[in-house]
Amino acid sequence: MTSSIFKSTSIAAAAAAFLATPTAAQIGNWDIIYQSLETNFQDSVVNEVTLDYLIGAGRTFNIDLFDKGCADPISGMTIIPTTALTPSTADHDQLEIMLDLDKSAITSSNIWSPAGNMLELCVRVQLLSGGSIIKEE
Repeated sequence: MTSSIFKSTSIAAAAAAFLATPTAAQIGNWDIIYQSLETNFQDSVVNEVTLDYLIGAGRTFNIDLFDKGCADPISGMTIIPTTALTPSTADHDQLEIMLDLDKSAITSSNIWSPAGNMLELCVRVQLLSGGSIIKEE
């Protein structure tokens, strides 16, 4: 009988030790961190607008463009977005979003604000997992 009590105590002690040991399980990084915005509207320049973000390393992303309210699509002009993704740190990749605008159509678009004499648009960055949106900014 003493033997069976000893085994139960050993199993309980092992289970307690296992539960008390910190685990190395990690939840992936889902950061979207805005870094900078650069513009250059000279005649010979393409990609007039460049936005830089840090996003969680190895994440799949999606980019959408809207008017300033982030609800309606851009109309009245063409904007071609391109992206570049480069590793930055163990936790983050650098996402560069470059926007090539049709400069001749800016003032007839829904992102032009004549009162402020400026462009107003929304860039939505989404991080995806298996087609589901996990985080957006």
